[in-house]
Amino acid sequence: MTKSLAIAAFVLALVLCGLVFSQEQTKPKKIVGEGAIVAFQKSSRCSSCESSRGLGTRVEFWVVRVDQWLEGVARGERYILVEYNIYERGLNDKEINGDKLRFTFRERRENERTDCIGEVSSGSEEVAWRKAELSDYKRTTPGELDNIPALQSLPCLIADEPPVVIVTK
Repeated sequence: MTKSLAIAAFVLALVLCGLVFSQEQTKPKKIVGEGAIVAFQKSSRCSSCESSRGLGTRVEFWVVRVDQWLEGVARGERYILVEYNIYERGLNDKEINGDKLRFTFRERRENERTDCIGEVSSGSEEVAWRKAELSDYKRTTPGELDNIPALQSLPCLIADEPPVVIVTK
């Protein structure tokens, strides 16, 4: 009995070490770009949100115009959809309307089933949800004149930290 418990403990330790090691190896590569948020989904906006380490994580959905990809990233996309997971805080109005922001993105993980478009209430008395459309988004100051492509045509990236405002001289 003691020998079988020792073997079971050893096997469990190996499995746990393997899980930790595999998670370290599969950390997503950071993708850095500079640009501006040109639109955000109105119903997901949460400027007063603070750290959410509970069961659920608040998210905002953005359309971002990338003016420059940094650190050797060879991506050609000009507009992307972003799901911002609010782990730290929501963006204030000055930040979301910033002309020049530095974003840190990552690709979606296999277990993330998001399309970065999100859903909105259909507005009827009966609770029903539908895919968000561009009309469900509000344009920011930098995005007022942008010709935003169809949401379904845009790639989806995830942001787990708020963008950094770049101060220009």
